[in-house]
Amino acid sequence: MPQYSRKVKTGIRYYYKFDYKGTTFTSPAIFLSKFEAKKAESLKLEEAEQRLRNPNLFSQTISLRQAINERLDYVQVKRSESYYKDNKRYYKILLDNLGDVSISEIMKGDILDILLSVSQRQQTNSGDNYVVNSMLATYKALFNFIIDKHDIGISNPCSKIKLFSVKKKIKYIPSDEDIDAVRKLCDAEQRQLLDFALSTGCRIGEGLNLLVDDVLDKFVILYTRKSANSNKVPRRVPRPIGLDISGLKPGQRVFSRWSDTPKFLEKKVKTLKQIPWNWHNCRHRRASLWHKEGKTLLELMMLLGHSNLKTTQQYLQLIG
Repeated sequence: MPQYSRKVKTGIRYYYKFDYKGTTFTSPAIFLSKFEAKKAESLKLEEAEQRLRNPNLFSQTISLRQAINERLDYVQVKRSESYYKDNKRYYKILLDNLGDVSISEIMKGDILDILLSVSQRQQTNSGDNYVVNSMLATYKALFNFIIDKHDIGISNPCSKIKLFSVKKKIKYIPSDEDIDAVRKLCDAEQRQLLDFALSTGCRIGEGLNLLVDDVLDKFVILYTRKSANSNKVPRRVPRPIGLDISGLKPGQRVFSRWSDTPKFLEKKVKTLKQIPWNWHNCRHRRASLWHKEGKTLLELMMLLGHSNLKTTQQYLQLIG
Protein backbone atom coordinates (compact mmCIF):
# COMPACT_ATOMS: atom_id res chain seq x y z
CA MET A 1 0.00 0.00 0.00
CA PRO A 2 1.33 3.50 -0.83
CA GLN A 3 2.43 6.13 1.66
CA TYR A 4 1.70 9.81 1.26
CA SER A 5 3.59 13.03 1.92
CA ARG A 6 2.45 16.39 3.25
CA LYS A 7 4.28 19.68 3.68
CA VAL A 8 4.12 20.93 7.27
CA LYS A 9 5.92 23.73 9.15
CA THR A 10 8.88 21.47 9.92
CA GLY A 11 9.23 20.18 6.36
CA ILE A 12 7.96 17.15 4.46
CA ARG A 13 6.29 14.49 6.62
CA TYR A 14 4.72 11.17 5.63
CA TYR A 15 1.53 9.38 6.63
CA TYR A 16 -0.38 6.23 5.76
CA LYS A 17 -3.96 5.71 4.65
CA PHE A 18 -5.59 2.40 3.79
CA ASP A 19 -8.95 0.64 3.79
CA TYR A 20 -9.54 -2.68 5.53
CA LYS A 21 -12.89 -4.47 5.68
CA GLY A 22 -14.81 -1.24 5.09
CA THR A 23 -12.82 0.87 7.58
CA THR A 24 -10.37 3.60 6.60
CA PHE A 25 -7.23 3.95 8.71
CA THR A 26 -5.28 7.23 8.50
CA SER A 27 -2.27 8.32 10.55
CA PRO A 28 -1.13 11.87 11.34
CA ALA A 29 1.59 13.28 9.07
CA ILE A 30 4.38 12.71 11.59
CA PHE A 31 6.78 10.23 9.98
CA LEU A 32 10.18 11.39 8.74
CA SER A 33 10.39 8.87 5.89
CA LYS A 34 8.24 6.57 3.78
CA PHE A 35 9.92 3.65 5.53
CA GLU A 36 8.71 4.83 8.95
CA ALA A 37 5.19 5.36 7.60
CA LYS A 38 5.18 1.94 5.95
CA LYS A 39 6.34 0.24 9.15
CA ALA A 40 3.62 1.98 11.17
CA GLU A 41 1.05 1.05 8.52
CA SER A 42 2.02 -2.62 8.74
CA LEU A 43 1.61 -2.51 12.50
CA LYS A 44 -1.83 -0.91 12.22
CA LEU A 45 -2.91 -3.49 9.64
CA GLU A 46 -1.74 -6.33 11.90
CA GLU A 47 -3.78 -4.88 14.76
CA ALA A 48 -6.87 -4.56 12.57
CA GLU A 49 -6.54 -8.19 11.53
CA GLN A 50 -6.12 -9.22 15.17
CA ARG A 51 -9.35 -7.44 16.09
CA LEU A 52 -11.14 -9.34 13.32
CA ARG A 53 -9.68 -12.74 14.25
CA ASN A 54 -10.18 -12.38 18.01
CA PRO A 55 -13.33 -10.32 18.62
CA ASN A 56 -13.70 -11.75 22.15
CA LEU A 57 -10.54 -9.94 23.22
CA PHE A 58 -12.23 -6.64 22.54
CA SER A 59 -15.54 -7.18 24.31
CA GLN A 60 -14.43 -5.69 27.64
CA THR A 61 -16.73 -2.98 28.94
CA ILE A 62 -14.22 -0.83 30.85
CA SER A 63 -13.87 2.47 29.03
CA LEU A 64 -10.73 4.55 28.83
CA ARG A 65 -12.33 7.35 30.85
CA GLN A 66 -13.35 4.92 33.59
CA ALA A 67 -9.85 3.43 33.67
CA ILE A 68 -8.25 6.88 33.87
CA ASN A 69 -10.55 7.98 36.71
CA GLU A 70 -9.79 4.83 38.70
CA ARG A 71 -6.06 5.26 38.21
CA LEU A 72 -6.16 8.96 39.13
CA ASP A 73 -8.09 8.20 42.32
CA TYR A 74 -5.34 5.76 43.28
CA VAL A 75 -2.50 8.12 42.35
CA GLN A 76 -4.06 11.01 44.29
CA VAL A 77 -3.95 8.96 47.48
CA LYS A 78 -0.65 7.18 46.98
CA ARG A 79 1.62 9.64 45.19
CA SER A 80 2.66 13.29 45.31
CA GLU A 81 0.53 16.18 44.08
CA SER A 82 2.95 16.98 41.24
CA TYR A 83 2.91 13.35 40.09
CA TYR A 84 -0.90 13.42 40.13
CA LYS A 85 -1.01 16.61 38.04
CA ASP A 86 1.42 15.18 35.47
CA ASN A 87 -0.67 12.00 35.21
CA LYS A 88 -3.85 14.02 34.74
CA ARG A 89 -2.27 16.06 31.95
CA TYR A 90 -0.92 13.01 30.11
CA TYR A 91 -4.21 11.14 30.40
CA LYS A 92 -6.06 14.10 28.88
CA ILE A 93 -3.83 13.82 25.81
CA LEU A 94 -4.63 10.10 25.62
CA LEU A 95 -8.37 10.66 25.92
CA ASP A 96 -8.40 13.57 23.45
CA ASN A 97 -6.65 11.45 20.83
CA LEU A 98 -8.44 8.12 21.27
CA GLY A 99 -11.84 9.09 22.64
CA ASP A 100 -13.70 7.14 25.32
CA VAL A 101 -13.11 3.73 23.74
CA SER A 102 -12.97 0.38 25.49
CA ILE A 103 -9.44 -0.13 26.83
CA SER A 104 -9.31 -3.53 25.15
CA GLU A 105 -9.52 -1.78 21.77
CA ILE A 106 -6.39 0.26 22.37
CA MET A 107 -3.37 -1.14 20.59
CA LYS A 108 0.36 -0.50 20.54
CA GLY A 109 0.08 1.53 17.34
CA ASP A 110 -2.47 3.88 18.90
CA ILE A 111 -0.14 4.73 21.78
CA LEU A 112 2.89 4.96 19.50
CA ASP A 113 1.16 7.44 17.18
CA ILE A 114 0.44 9.75 20.15
CA LEU A 115 4.00 9.53 21.45
CA LEU A 116 5.50 10.13 18.01
CA SER A 117 3.30 13.18 17.55
CA VAL A 118 4.38 14.65 20.90
CA SER A 119 8.02 13.81 20.17
CA GLN A 120 7.77 15.65 16.87
CA ARG A 121 6.40 18.76 18.60
CA GLN A 122 9.15 18.58 21.22
CA GLN A 123 11.83 18.51 18.53
CA THR A 124 10.16 21.40 16.68
CA ASN A 125 10.35 23.46 19.88
CA SER A 126 13.97 22.40 20.53
CA GLY A 127 12.83 20.15 23.36
CA ASP A 128 13.83 16.61 24.23
CA ASN A 129 12.00 13.33 24.77
CA TYR A 130 11.93 13.35 28.58
CA VAL A 131 8.23 14.26 28.50
CA VAL A 132 7.51 11.56 25.92
CA ASN A 133 9.16 8.91 28.09
CA SER A 134 7.22 10.16 31.12
CA MET A 135 4.01 9.81 29.12
CA LEU A 136 4.96 6.27 28.11
CA ALA A 137 5.64 5.31 31.74
CA THR A 138 2.33 6.86 32.81
CA TYR A 139 0.34 5.02 30.14
CA LYS A 140 2.10 1.74 30.93
CA ALA A 141 1.22 2.14 34.61
CA LEU A 142 -2.40 2.87 33.71
CA PHE A 143 -2.86 -0.37 31.78
CA ASN A 144 -0.95 -2.46 34.31
CA PHE A 145 -3.13 -1.05 37.08
CA ILE A 146 -6.45 -1.72 35.31
CA ILE A 147 -5.44 -5.15 33.99
CA ASP A 148 -4.39 -6.24 37.48
CA LYS A 149 -7.35 -4.64 39.29
CA HIS A 150 -10.03 -6.11 37.02
CA ASP A 151 -8.16 -9.26 35.99
CA ILE A 152 -8.60 -8.44 32.30
CA GLY A 153 -7.14 -10.91 29.85
CA ILE A 154 -5.42 -8.45 27.53
CA SER A 155 -1.81 -7.43 27.01
CA ASN A 156 -0.51 -4.01 27.96
CA PRO A 157 -0.26 -2.11 24.64
CA CYS A 158 2.72 -0.15 26.00
CA SER A 159 4.79 -3.14 27.07
CA LYS A 160 6.84 -3.43 23.87
CA ILE A 161 7.26 0.27 23.15
CA LYS A 162 10.88 1.28 23.69
CA LEU A 163 11.97 4.48 25.40
CA PHE A 164 12.65 7.42 23.11
CA SER A 165 16.23 8.63 22.87
CA VAL A 166 17.22 11.62 25.00
CA LYS A 167 20.30 13.78 25.28
CA LYS A 168 21.86 13.23 28.68
CA LYS A 169 22.73 16.53 30.31
CA ILE A 170 25.63 16.91 32.71
CA LYS A 171 24.32 18.13 36.06
CA TYR A 172 25.80 21.46 37.07
CA ILE A 173 27.91 21.28 40.21
CA PRO A 174 28.12 24.66 42.01
CA SER A 175 31.68 25.77 42.69
CA ASP A 176 33.14 26.79 46.04
CA GLU A 177 33.05 30.40 44.82
CA ASP A 178 29.34 30.11 43.94
CA ILE A 179 28.54 28.67 47.34
CA ASP A 180 30.60 31.22 49.27
CA ALA A 181 28.89 34.09 47.44
CA VAL A 182 25.44 32.70 48.27
CA ARG A 183 26.37 32.04 51.91
CA LYS A 184 27.34 35.71 52.35
CA LEU A 185 23.76 36.71 51.47
CA CYS A 186 22.22 34.21 53.91
CA ASP A 187 21.27 34.73 57.54
CA ALA A 188 22.49 32.22 60.16
CA GLU A 189 19.53 29.82 59.81
CA GLN A 190 19.71 29.87 56.03
CA ARG A 191 23.44 29.16 56.10
CA GLN A 192 22.95 26.21 58.45
CA LEU A 193 20.32 24.64 56.18
CA LEU A 194 22.45 25.21 53.08
CA ASP A 195 25.53 23.74 54.77
CA PHE A 196 23.49 20.76 55.94
CA ALA A 197 22.26 20.02 52.40
CA LEU A 198 25.76 20.40 50.98
CA SER A 199 27.32 18.17 53.67
CA THR A 200 24.78 15.35 53.76
CA GLY A 201 23.50 15.16 50.17
CA CYS A 202 19.97 15.03 51.56
CA ARG A 203 16.80 15.59 49.64
CA ILE A 204 15.55 18.95 50.90
CA GLY A 205 12.39 17.33 52.32
CA GLU A 206 14.56 14.95 54.35
CA GLY A 207 16.47 17.88 55.78
CA LEU A 208 13.34 19.81 56.73
CA ASN A 209 11.93 16.76 58.54
CA LEU A 210 15.10 16.19 60.58
CA LEU A 211 14.30 15.92 64.30
CA VAL A 212 16.59 16.66 67.23
CA ASP A 213 16.29 12.97 68.12
CA ASP A 214 17.81 12.05 64.73
CA VAL A 215 21.05 13.97 65.41
CA LEU A 216 23.66 11.66 66.97
CA ASP A 217 27.27 12.34 67.94
CA LYS A 218 28.78 11.24 64.63
CA PHE A 219 25.75 10.68 62.40
CA VAL A 220 22.36 12.07 61.53
CA ILE A 221 19.48 9.83 60.52
CA LEU A 222 17.56 10.79 57.40
CA TYR A 223 14.24 9.23 56.43
CA THR A 224 13.19 8.61 52.85
CA ARG A 225 9.55 8.21 51.82
CA LYS A 226 9.28 7.12 48.18
CA SER A 227 5.57 7.95 47.90
CA ALA A 228 2.85 9.62 49.96
CA ASN A 229 1.75 6.56 51.97
CA SER A 230 4.87 4.39 51.80
CA ASN A 231 6.97 3.51 54.84
CA LYS A 232 9.83 5.80 55.79
CA VAL A 233 13.23 4.18 55.28
CA PRO A 234 16.10 5.42 57.54
CA ARG A 235 19.73 5.87 56.57
CA ARG A 236 22.76 7.29 58.37
CA VAL A 237 25.07 9.97 56.98
CA PRO A 238 28.00 11.72 58.70
CA ARG A 239 26.95 14.58 60.95
CA PRO A 240 28.00 18.00 59.59
CA ILE A 241 30.62 19.65 61.81
CA GLY A 242 28.74 22.92 62.19
CA LEU A 243 25.29 21.50 62.91
CA ASP A 244 24.05 23.22 66.10
CA ILE A 245 21.00 21.89 67.97
CA SER A 246 21.64 23.62 71.27
CA GLY A 247 18.47 25.02 72.78
CA LEU A 248 16.23 22.67 70.82
CA LYS A 249 14.00 20.12 72.57
CA PRO A 250 13.55 16.39 71.73
CA GLY A 251 10.89 15.88 69.08
CA GLN A 252 11.45 19.35 67.65
CA ARG A 253 12.39 19.84 64.00
CA VAL A 254 15.90 21.20 63.57
CA PHE A 255 14.89 23.42 60.65
CA SER A 256 11.41 24.36 61.90
CA ARG A 257 11.53 27.78 60.20
CA TRP A 258 10.39 26.17 56.94
CA SER A 259 7.42 23.90 56.30
CA ASP A 260 7.93 23.67 52.53
CA THR A 261 10.86 23.85 50.11
CA PRO A 262 12.69 27.13 50.87
CA LYS A 263 12.90 29.57 47.97
CA PHE A 264 15.78 31.66 49.26
CA LEU A 265 18.51 29.61 47.57
CA GLU A 266 17.25 30.02 44.00
CA LYS A 267 16.48 33.71 44.62
CA LYS A 268 20.02 34.42 45.85
CA VAL A 269 21.56 32.46 42.96
CA LYS A 270 19.47 34.56 40.56
CA THR A 271 20.44 37.79 42.32
CA LEU A 272 24.12 36.89 41.89
CA LYS A 273 23.50 36.01 38.22
CA GLN A 274 25.14 32.61 38.67
CA ILE A 275 24.49 29.55 36.53
CA PRO A 276 21.14 28.34 37.98
CA TRP A 277 21.45 25.73 40.75
CA ASN A 278 19.14 24.59 43.51
CA TRP A 279 18.77 22.14 46.40
CA HIS A 280 19.05 19.10 44.17
CA ASN A 281 22.33 20.40 42.74
CA CYS A 282 23.64 20.34 46.33
CA ARG A 283 22.81 16.64 46.42
CA HIS A 284 24.68 16.06 43.16
CA ARG A 285 27.67 18.01 44.46
CA ARG A 286 27.89 15.82 47.58
CA ALA A 287 27.57 12.66 45.46
CA SER A 288 30.39 13.92 43.24
CA LEU A 289 32.64 14.66 46.25
CA TRP A 290 31.95 11.27 47.83
CA HIS A 291 32.75 9.64 44.50
CA LYS A 292 36.06 11.51 44.30
CA GLU A 293 36.85 10.41 47.87
CA GLY A 294 36.70 6.81 46.65
CA LYS A 295 33.35 5.70 48.02
CA THR A 296 32.22 2.45 46.42
CA LEU A 297 29.03 2.28 44.36
CA LEU A 298 27.31 0.39 47.18
CA GLU A 299 28.38 2.99 49.75
CA LEU A 300 27.09 5.78 47.53
CA MET A 301 23.78 4.00 47.06
CA MET A 302 23.32 3.75 50.84
CA LEU A 303 24.44 7.33 51.54
CA LEU A 304 22.16 8.80 48.86
CA GLY A 305 19.19 6.67 49.86
CA HIS A 306 18.73 5.03 46.46
CA SER A 307 16.73 1.82 46.14
CA ASN A 308 19.09 0.11 43.71
CA LEU A 309 22.54 0.39 42.17
CA LYS A 310 21.19 1.23 38.72
CA THR A 311 19.82 4.54 40.01
CA THR A 312 23.19 5.40 41.56
CA GLN A 313 25.00 4.55 38.31
CA GLN A 314 22.68 6.87 36.38
CA TYR A 315 23.23 9.53 39.03
CA LEU A 316 26.99 9.42 38.56
CA GLN A 317 26.60 9.65 34.78
CA LEU A 318 24.68 12.90 35.23
CA ILE A 319 27.35 14.51 37.40
CA GLY A 320 30.13 13.63 34.95
